[in-house]
Amino acid sequence: MNPKMTSADAAKCLKKSEAWIHAALQERNLSFVRAQNQFYFGHDTAKQLFNFLFDPRIIVCQIVKGGTGKTSLVYEFAIRASLYGAKVLCIDMDQQGNLTHAFNKDAEVLPVMVDVLADNYPIQDSIVEVAPGLHLLPSRFENAMLDEVIRVKKIPLEKVYRTLLWPLKAHYDVIIIDCPPSLGQSVAACALAGDYVVAPVTPEKFALLGFDITCQSIKELQEAYHINIPLGIVINKFDSRTTLSQSALKHLMQDPSVKDKLLKSYIRMSQEFPNAISKNQSIFDIVKYSSAKEDIDHFTRELLGLEGDIYKPKAFREKKEVCIA
Repeated sequence: MNPKMTSADAAKCLKKSEAWIHAALQERNLSFVRAQNQFYFGHDTAKQLFNFLFDPRIIVCQIVKGGTGKTSLVYEFAIRASLYGAKVLCIDMDQQGNLTHAFNKDAEVLPVMVDVLADNYPIQDSIVEVAPGLHLLPSRFENAMLDEVIRVKKIPLEKVYRTLLWPLKAHYDVIIIDCPPSLGQSVAACALAGDYVVAPVTPEKFALLGFDITCQSIKELQEAYHINIPLGIVINKFDSRTTLSQSALKHLMQDPSVKDKLLKSYIRMSQEFPNAISKNQSIFDIVKYSSAKEDIDHFTRELLGLEGDIYKPKAFREKKEVCIA
């Protein structure tokens, strides 16, 4: 995996010309690679060129429905965020370990979250680097026992992951959690630890039902723990040519309890996502423009709250407090 930020994308983000980007890289003696008529660079150069000041946050990606493209979304978002200079930690909580496999890591030889909770394994020692600026806490099948460990050890839900993860904000700009497509104590504890929950919704009947269940679960957590859990919805696998996609979008936009939670960015249907992962790559390994790269870029900039034509979610300006004493 060798993800790249192109000069064209950097110029668009900073509202400068590519010539200005090239000159800035040379003046600061930053590393870059020239490819045909443009050039590109990675995380280390991006961090110095963009010099963005991020508000450290924990983003939880969850929905009670498999097949929504949740893991691919987390994977590409994390890579793109690192290309804007953010230091990113991905946490794979799904016992299937799809995110771990996407990053080409073998969790059979690595500690995972269940080891941290059950055996008090230091969480810092469970984290591995997958690329510059991008780290992973992997997962394997034993994470299916997380709910049972929480129950047996009688750990208060509001403390389970908040106590472990909030200190890591001192070391990461973004921590993103890939949850399993189900309900349970572990998933609830993730939502309670997060600053923001993102639910990817595909335009199909069962995904919308799964989203309704997810919303109800979060509502119950908010009432039980007297906190605000900001929720954002991103339309994934959208195909404007199909009636189903159009009707699903119309349904969400007309629902008064949902429409204000819709992100402005959306992800179009594309075979590029599974193709890249099958090669142990990211869509950003390729320099050539694509609609998939454009969509993930918009989504990433929206979640990161970067300046420009992308809306900064109001949810990120709403602070929530949970007593963990």
